[in-house]
Amino acid sequence: MDTQTDILRRGLDAAWQAVLGASAIADLHLGPRQITRSAARRISGRLRQIETIVRRLILVLALQVRLKPASPRPAGPATCPDTAAAPDDITVAGFPRLSRRRLKLLPARRRFEAAPEFPAPGLRPAGPVSPLKLMARIAALHTVISDPDAHALRLARSLRRMRKSGEPRPVIAPAESAYRLSPELGAIATLLPTQIHAAFDTWERSG
Repeated sequence: MDTQTDILRRGLDAAWQAVLGASAIADLHLGPRQITRSAARRISGRLRQIETIVRRLILVLALQVRLKPASPRPAGPATCPDTAAAPDDITVAGFPRLSRRRLKLLPARRRFEAAPEFPAPGLRPAGPVSPLKLMARIAALHTVISDPDAHALRLARSLRRMRKSGEPRPVIAPAESAYRLSPELGAIATLLPTQIHAAFDTWERSG
């Protein structure tokens, strides 16, 4: 294992510790049926930050994968769309009572021409909320972090298809504030955009 790969794996370990810290805000590991709305907002914000970091860590790993030339697939029975897994998605399982959820590994395409949308004025909802969606997001992160090589390989295949179809490389925004993260995870998160751009340059030159 080279130094960069070791750093990336330490980043994934630190990301999981951050997930556990977010879960502890409302003791989600105990399976509560309701949590306060303010706690749900805090957890959701932390998870969004961690999800971005995990996607970027897997993306750097994927850009290091050297794929063999694709061979034609033999004809087989048609796959049901409802059960087929998208190549860049992760099927989720974990906490009880959860619906299936997938974590997109590629950054969402941005519409730069779209005007910002502002919420309509009105009363903000109050009262406790169900934590199931937050639990599903935690389970999705655990699925990726527990098997990064498989997900990096899957993402590498998606990137190869994107390049063959002439699609542009994914847009990677600058790192967000890391003040809520541990020093190690914050340092890694800050460096990731630069690492990704450098990895994409090498990846594109490799053909």
